[in-house]
Amino acid sequence: MKISYSKTFEKKFSKYDRKLQKKIFNAIQNLPDGDVKKLVGNKIPPIFRLRVSKYRVLFHQNEEEIKILKVDSRGDIYK
Repeated sequence: MKISYSKTFEKKFSKYDRKLQKKIFNAIQNLPDGDVKKLVGNKIPPIFRLRVSKYRVLFHQNEEEIKILKVDSRGDIYK
């Protein structure tokens, strides 16, 4: 399955240190495995979150592609 990244994700991701980047990248590569939950209240397409320690990655997916939307700490991601 193809994985694409939004500019918002890339900008925030580039600010993290290498160790954290590697941890997040490995978790994304293992999708849809991991701590994934569907967010409530979203219509179409449904948005999911992936938990990587204290960080959250928001994404949506269809049959061909997973689109990574945002990454941020637990307290700031849903704002």
